[in-house]
Amino acid sequence: MSHDTLRADLVAQHATLVRYGLVVWTGGNVSARVPGEDLFLIKPSGVDYDDLSAADMILCDLDGAVVEGSRSPSSDTAAHAYV
Repeated sequence: MSHDTLRADLVAQHATLVRYGLVVWTGGNVSARVPGEDLFLIKPSGVDYDDLSAADMILCDLDGAVVEGSRSPSSDTAAHAYV
């Protein structure tokens, strides 16, 4: 699965969180492990779900360090990296 496909899927997953009232304001997120790589994608910090695009997703290594992205990753990045 490509990074672009995972990014688009994450936007859809975040929309599902909003639809079912599982998140408030910008808090709460979903991440996705990149198959075959020691990387994952996560929502950037402070971005409203309605404004979220696939290009916004932050690529991180399993230590939570940003590999690709122009924004700060979610404040929950360390927990997602650990899992």
